[in-house]
Amino acid sequence: MRKLRTRQHIIEDLGYNHAERVILYAGYTINRYGQNDYGYDGMITTFNEKGEVDYTQMNMQLKSTDNIKQTSDKLFYLVDISKRDLQLWCYCDVTVILILYDAQKERAFYINILDLYKKDGFDLEKIGKFHLSFPKVNNFSLI
Repeated sequence: MRKLRTRQHIIEDLGYNHAERVILYAGYTINRYGQNDYGYDGMITTFNEKGEVDYTQMNMQLKSTDNIKQTSDKLFYLVDISKRDLQLWCYCDVTVILILYDAQKERAFYINILDLYKKDGFDLEKIGKFHLSFPKVNNFSLI
């Protein structure tokens, strides 16, 4: 039996392409990590207005879906995250940007994990699965 390219493989590539375009249009670069996914899909490097390296780097993790979920008030999109991934991101030395890609509408939303962790102060040891909320105002798309 041959290996199959699934719909999930396709939307993951589309999500990465979407995020990469937004990052490049912002004047930044992204270094895509290889096929082995250990919790991050790439590293973003930022530059100042003169084009000089800004010494700010961010890890990026992408979640792509055909079935985006939202809260009942329709203000947030939701994604389930494992405790293991959340621990990795919260204890990281650099900023971690989590991007949720809606493959049906070709748009994305982001959250800064460290900001979320500091603000909400949840106890990582007491959670199993966690639902992260992406505010609709955190658009990560070309406008």
